[in-house]
Amino acid sequence: MADGRKAGSSGARYLYKRRAKKSKPVEIELSDSSSDSNEDNELPISLPPTTPPSKSTPTAMPPASENTTTTMECPVCLQPCIHPARLPCGHIFCFLCLKGIAQQCKRCAMCRQEISPDYLDRPDLLQAPDPQSEKEAETFEDGYQWFYEGRNGWWKFDNRLSRDLEEVRELGLDKLETLICGTLYVIDLQALVQYNKDTPWRRRRIKRDLEANVIIKGVAGIR
Repeated sequence: MADGRKAGSSGARYLYKRRAKKSKPVEIELSDSSSDSNEDNELPISLPPTTPPSKSTPTAMPPASENTTTTMECPVCLQPCIHPARLPCGHIFCFLCLKGIAQQCKRCAMCRQEISPDYLDRPDLLQAPDPQSEKEAETFEDGYQWFYEGRNGWWKFDNRLSRDLEEVRELGLDKLETLICGTLYVIDLQALVQYNKDTPWRRRRIKRDLEANVIIKGVAGIR
């Protein structure tokens, strides 16, 4: 019996101890599946009713044109986009930066996809110049604005460059070097001309004048 007790399972030891106390052995039936008696004895469990998720009102997202100038950085000039334009490949640049890319290498500066020759005639502008807002932003003391010469008229400088020119003028400086169309330009406030630094003999006139005295073609090359 000693060997049998040692070789038995825990259930056998439990049964032997109960017999030693002269009580009836307890029979326990084990089953992989729950029996009917267990189901009868189990208390019902009430689950909370399932409610479908409420449909929340979608948050109105501002149009892409409102976000672009504040969040989109131009990969060429590394500044917030001015008059952002989008290529067919989806990459976005300042219009003037994109104009320089299209004229020089004719491929997207990011993915190298070819730019159509007629893209600049019909650019995909995410935010076209607003004449009223441009007027308010670029008008300085006594209503003066900055212009550069074009064929049969004058173009207004964009807001950022106009502010730079006005700041240089107020500081009493003679020249400003800046990137235009991806190329380094010099704007001479004494001679009132601008030119490509690599080709200084090719010059274009600039002026600071009242809008009423100027035939305006558009803003920064955009009609």
